[in-house]
Amino acid sequence: MAIIIGDIHGDIVKAKAFLKYEPQKEHVALGDYLDSFTEPVEQQLECLNLLMDSNSVLLLGNHECHYLKNPLFQFAGYNFNHAQVFQDILEANMQRFKVACAVDDWLCTHAGVDSKYTEQESNVTVLAEMFNSSWGFYLKHRLVDHSISYPYQSIFWFNFRIFVEGNLLPTNIKQIFGHVENNSPIVEQEYIALDTTNNSNSYWVYDTEKNCLMDIRGRT
Repeated sequence: MAIIIGDIHGDIVKAKAFLKYEPQKEHVALGDYLDSFTEPVEQQLECLNLLMDSNSVLLLGNHECHYLKNPLFQFAGYNFNHAQVFQDILEANMQRFKVACAVDDWLCTHAGVDSKYTEQESNVTVLAEMFNSSWGFYLKHRLVDHSISYPYQSIFWFNFRIFVEGNLLPTNIKQIFGHVENNSPIVEQEYIALDTTNNSNSYWVYDTEKNCLMDIRGRT
């Protein structure tokens, strides 16, 4: 059982509410702790440190990965003025992060996975281990051949709407992800999309034990 939250982007009030809600349960954050368009850099760093000091499972988002050494990509919002500061903190604490985890039969990643990864494997624990192992290999060697599609790459930037429109979303697993912003969470049988970054009126989390969404704003 776990409490799962989508993209935080330096919102320290949201981060504190997340950590204080049902503290006896495992907490999973789906990445994107940096690159806010509204929160000052100092607050983004305070938010990141707060999360790293907690017991939460922290997944990496694309807005962390593009600050790493020899990054795979660079996204809108990249902060050139503070890139070195972000890189130093992330690289020094990389052991705190994963790219996937399995909780109560849900596969949690930043942006989701498409059906090509589940054609031969539908066990979400095995899938999470595969993504984390592939990512670990990258971290160890930092060798990137851009002509090759690595298993860990797509889970940082896929757009679930394209999954749905192209019938690419797996139907044999359940997954929870963020990355693509919505006004409110989207809940379907096979997936939950949790990114509501700019909706300042609510802080949505998913409780796997209660099998429901909870708005935790004002509940702490």
